[in-house]
Amino acid sequence: MAEAKVGYFDRVRLFKRDARLYIASSAISSFAFGISNVIFNLYMEEAGFSEDFLGFFLSISMFASGFIAVGAGMFTDRHCRKRIILSANVIVFLSLAVQYTVLDPSFLLLSQVSVGLASAFTQVAWSPYITDLSSDEERAHLFGFGGGFSLIAVLLGNLCGGYLPPIFMELLNLPLFNAFQMSLWISLIPLVVSTSLIVPMTKDQVCDTEKKISFANVRNWRFIGQYATTVATIGLGAGMIVLFFNLFFKNEFQADSSLIGVIFAINTLLLASGNFLAPALADRIGKVRTVVVTEALSIPFLLMISWAPVLYLAVIAYVMRTVLMNMAGPVSNAFFMEGLSREERATASGVVNAGNSIVRGIAANIGGLMLALGLYRLPYLVVSGLYVLGIILFYAFFKNKEQEIDQLRELEIVRTHEEDEAIDIT
Repeated sequence: MAEAKVGYFDRVRLFKRDARLYIASSAISSFAFGISNVIFNLYMEEAGFSEDFLGFFLSISMFASGFIAVGAGMFTDRHCRKRIILSANVIVFLSLAVQYTVLDPSFLLLSQVSVGLASAFTQVAWSPYITDLSSDEERAHLFGFGGGFSLIAVLLGNLCGGYLPPIFMELLNLPLFNAFQMSLWISLIPLVVSTSLIVPMTKDQVCDTEKKISFANVRNWRFIGQYATTVATIGLGAGMIVLFFNLFFKNEFQADSSLIGVIFAINTLLLASGNFLAPALADRIGKVRTVVVTEALSIPFLLMISWAPVLYLAVIAYVMRTVLMNMAGPVSNAFFMEGLSREERATASGVVNAGNSIVRGIAANIGGLMLALGLYRLPYLVVSGLYVLGIILFYAFFKNKEQEIDQLRELEIVRTHEEDEAIDIT
């Protein structure tokens, strides 16, 4: 009962040094990607690449991540997660520097493979690493607050990504392509800062107890498989549309980079608010219901995008869809981590990310082909059906799982207390 009295901001104040460094590092890297999210596709289009090539290019990193994710998870469960994250961040930085400088298709594709391989390791390492460094009481709030804070940084990055190209065109008399390129180079600077903040973080326990790679540490295969199925179903839909929103607004409503940056910023601001609110909602109705309710409410707005005749309606639908579909993401992630043992978390993340990345890669090619054919609105109808299926599966699989996790946690607390008492008596 006493735990229920701990308020939202009381829990935030309890964040330890590692949690604060994690939030700062994530936010600064999010600022960098907020810049590139607005203008990278426009940069590629300005360089003369078609939408179907762009879809293929973007899918390459997803396929690379997907095919290596399980192995990356197994490796990460047996080796120092902090060291893995640092190494992967350096590889991502170098690969992006190539993409923002060289336009030869071979170099672009190779660099995108490198991004995918490195991202596979960071994706499976971060959540288990932070889960180990946080307590049960602060975890959902840490993921939610960190996600919300990162989205505020994305917002600022979106605004910079929208306005930097016109500024460079005006001040330096650059053509549009070079203005895009200069803005992307600027986005590399915060990536260096973000990586440097990981250095003082605490080493995880695995750093000193590295073991052979195997599946022997995995116990909850059914839970992992069910969660991976729901994530992959949603990912198959999201991959068709999420990477192409800037091209949708540009080609359907003739929006320029400045306006697209503002649209993305508004979207990110509201999504950040949703990330801050989601843990509080989870405290009231539970993590599973929070995920199901918020994602279900996004479906009407997804359908609205497919027929919106004017820009402001499309923007409203886009923002509401994104906020409702994604606000419970940190809560869902915390729920998944809590349902696993420490020894299997990174491997489990690898399994989930493998399925998610591969289906997103397939979907990105489908989405890019649809755009190349001029079918900018059809994907939203297809995606709606996949989202509905994913939400139904999530509820069917996990409607009782949260209660089961809480009961197991209480038993573990009692067992630990009894062991401590036995030691004291001895």
